[in-house]
Amino acid sequence: MSFQRIADKQSRAEQASLQALVNGFLREIDPGLWLQSEDGPRLQIELRHCKAVLCLEVLYASQTGPHEFGGIRVLDPLSGSQRATSAVQALCLVAQECAARLGRDADRKLPEFLRCVFNSNAEITAFMDHAAKDADLRDFLTAEQSVVFGHWLHPTPKSRDGMSNWQQKTYAPEWQGRFQLTWFAVDAGLFEEDSATTPVDQIVTDLLGQDSAFSLAPNERLLPLHPLQAEALRLDPEVASLLDRGVLRDLGPAGQEFFATSSVRTLYAPNCPWMVKFSIPVRLTNSLRVTKRSELRVGLLMARLLARLNFATDVPCFQILDDPAYANVRIPQRRESGFETIFRQNPFLQGKSNGIVNVAALTADPAVGATSLLATEILRLAQAEGQSRSTIARRWFDAYLDCMLVPLLTLYDRHGIAVEAHQQNALLDLSQGYPGRGFFRDNQGYFVTQEALPRLAALQPELAELDALVFEAEHIHQRFAYYLFVNQIFAVIRRLGRDGIVPETTTLAQLAQRLDDLAPHLTGAGAGFIAYLRSSPQLATKANLLTRFHDMDELQTAALEGMFIDMPNPLCRQTITMREVEDACL
Repeated sequence: MSFQRIADKQSRAEQASLQALVNGFLREIDPGLWLQSEDGPRLQIELRHCKAVLCLEVLYASQTGPHEFGGIRVLDPLSGSQRATSAVQALCLVAQECAARLGRDADRKLPEFLRCVFNSNAEITAFMDHAAKDADLRDFLTAEQSVVFGHWLHPTPKSRDGMSNWQQKTYAPEWQGRFQLTWFAVDAGLFEEDSATTPVDQIVTDLLGQDSAFSLAPNERLLPLHPLQAEALRLDPEVASLLDRGVLRDLGPAGQEFFATSSVRTLYAPNCPWMVKFSIPVRLTNSLRVTKRSELRVGLLMARLLARLNFATDVPCFQILDDPAYANVRIPQRRESGFETIFRQNPFLQGKSNGIVNVAALTADPAVGATSLLATEILRLAQAEGQSRSTIARRWFDAYLDCMLVPLLTLYDRHGIAVEAHQQNALLDLSQGYPGRGFFRDNQGYFVTQEALPRLAALQPELAELDALVFEAEHIHQRFAYYLFVNQIFAVIRRLGRDGIVPETTTLAQLAQRLDDLAPHLTGAGAGFIAYLRSSPQLATKANLLTRFHDMDELQTAALEGMFIDMPNPLCRQTITMREVEDACL
């Protein structure tokens, strides 16, 4: 059995779930044994818990991202016998092997881990019926709703605890549901707000829309909530007490309709100049998606700081989507109230959303019989320009680096600020075919070097209070390399390779040459970062399998991150030969 021969969606979902789990196992637990047979490459995984060997047909082996597998067999090394097995059986075997390798306490964690694996698989199967039926980049929302398989190296990419099946059909992006926000009237004495730009009252009016209005007392303020957030808060005893006292009033749903973006908890309306990020009682992949109080301040302060740095003017081909305002309800004796609401600027209004796509959607494995979004764009450009796919792809990749890599290196080098620019947080404007502009979103994802802090704090004094943002440069190099390179840029390289457009070695060499060309022009943190990328034999990578298996909520850890491990660095000068660099430049 192989992906190329799978016709039914359930089998495709099962194979995708197995691929995610096996790739995590190979990267985080055991690299397996790679063999070359007459019929092509094979991967063997020793199943110590049952004294057997899992043998997988390798359809595609990647230097940068997940491998792709086909037929599955279980071998008995004593008798030499072998038998074909299903993806579901293989999922169970690999999960059991994880437990066998991870110590005594792992056995009791296995049932919960398996539950999450099959919960994710069931969601993928259901989503495949409701995803976009073609690979056309119609607009921002289409791309946001198209990420059916989820994180490419996560064992439970679509696991969602806290949202029922009937709720998903309304609130999950893959189902293309639409819904109104739920509104509360809040006594001004309990209302918290701040904005670096537009007053919160005006933002709330924009969200509500002109056709809806509430009758408020002079001392009341309006606060929008996600319906799931509101439903959970109504059951909170302290919130119920505030409702009974009348200092909170539940006004119910009203206003224009919103859609979930790929993060689930950030909502978008085509005619509203604001997106809204909510705190919802749902665990997605590793974490319960609750908003920390500190996040409210980070978005506000970074919006102010970046405006003072004039970064948007300095780098016009790149935009950080600020989270410049927030609103909240203060509940005594509680750090987080559950009402935390973040307002994000929305440049993708109707008429301006064509061709805006996040990199996760662009590089995702396609559905049965479809072509990846990236391959579709490359083929379209090749036909229009009458040139080979590989020539167009190298040109496209250069344009991508111009509006994603170069701006983020510039920000880091000049100002000591790095961001968590992973696939889902990175967007491209492909309205003209080639990448014309890059975007970054999410105020959870900033790092500031210790060296840069005094200068930045002189511009924005409150920044000095946010200790969680400040790290030594060595730590930031590791994390920045993971988010920008391992997670995002390597995803583009892997996609071009898997689609048979450009070999990974060629695009890696092209990337390495670009880094070498940029290095002499950098004098700050960026210079050290490129040196790290080109000299370190290892890069840090997120250990999503270990994080999920041990049931860690990364947002509850001290550093607000999960476990990290090392992986071989394909950008190390010892890995990439000068001959490959020269070939990439031809």
